[in-house]
Amino acid sequence: MVTRNKKILIITGSFGNGHLQVTQSVVNQFNEMNLDNLTVIEHDLFLEAHPILTSICKKWYINSFKYFRNMYKSFYYSKPDQIDKCFYKYYGLNKLINLLLKEKPDLILLTFPTPVMSVLTEQFDMNIPIATVMTDYRLQKNWVTPHSQKYYLATEELKDEFAAIGIPRNQLKVTGIPISDKFEKDIDTTSWLRQNNLNPEKPTILMSAGAFGVSKGFGQMINDILTKSPHSQVVMICGKNKELKRTLANQFKDYDNVLILGYTKQMNEWMASSQLMITKPGGITISEALTRQIPMIFLDPAPGQELENAIYFEEKGYGKIAYTPKEAIQQVASLTNNSTSLKEMTKAMSESRIPYSTYKLCKDLLELLDHSTRYEEVYGKVPLYAKLFVK
Repeated sequence: MVTRNKKILIITGSFGNGHLQVTQSVVNQFNEMNLDNLTVIEHDLFLEAHPILTSICKKWYINSFKYFRNMYKSFYYSKPDQIDKCFYKYYGLNKLINLLLKEKPDLILLTFPTPVMSVLTEQFDMNIPIATVMTDYRLQKNWVTPHSQKYYLATEELKDEFAAIGIPRNQLKVTGIPISDKFEKDIDTTSWLRQNNLNPEKPTILMSAGAFGVSKGFGQMINDILTKSPHSQVVMICGKNKELKRTLANQFKDYDNVLILGYTKQMNEWMASSQLMITKPGGITISEALTRQIPMIFLDPAPGQELENAIYFEEKGYGKIAYTPKEAIQQVASLTNNSTSLKEMTKAMSESRIPYSTYKLCKDLLELLDHSTRYEEVYGKVPLYAKLFVK
């Protein structure tokens, strides 16, 4: 427990919603703990340090899932064995040092891969405890920060991957990826479906276009699903793509077994009420689905963390990869017409899920804080030139 005033600085990133969701889950959990002596602050380091360039990079990142897949693949898989090599290693350094000197945190929590942190630990010898929450299911070198005191990981397999590159096992803790604890709570699914004019007796297939609604071809997919699996019903989440929602809502306005939604804050209820989900394999979404034990079909995952997540979930029996809409339709038909296969996938998820991951992580962070060095000692290790010249 925190016995004197302590401060946690969370460094996050807004490349996609996942890192921000993890950050919010951690902040909410600490707020629920009512710790009078703890202050938690969060900063989107890259956006604050270089707002224009970061905004451009974010647009490229979002569009990379459609137009620049090979480019992003080259970035993600480049020089995997050279942990210290990253072209944006010094990106945000001045802003980061200013933050540390201003806020004087007792612990830094990374919810976004932040290679610049290794500059502080290796070159500046700044003695602030650093912990990292990895938000995916396979190792990627930019998540590795030399001298980080703790890594919070999704699985035992990921723990083995970190240990294989030399990270001591006592610094690796499997907590699962932090998600909101509302995904642990019981939902009256029958009432929820009836409330939304759907039939609780029919298998519900949940489809998601992702937070930014970048995928296409969903209208034809819905038609094909209903043809191949006529006893099912479909809920389509269009995200922030208003045009997609408007088009699909008009196309299926006379269907009582199709519900078209835009951006929603009720993914928890929809996951709990569905038997199968077609989605992008983002780390947070699939962690929520794992907790809700809803099998998934991953439609054409992009090279990089999406593909790695999808491969892991397929290997574990939690989902299946479909590289084309036609293949996805075949898999939907196969699973919805064979309840045994779906039950086996659900059972595998039930046996592997890690409940209350955010609470476990926050409890461990409090232990790290109890053993953290007083900031006066940390500050003395900052090189003199950093104090004088970083503005």
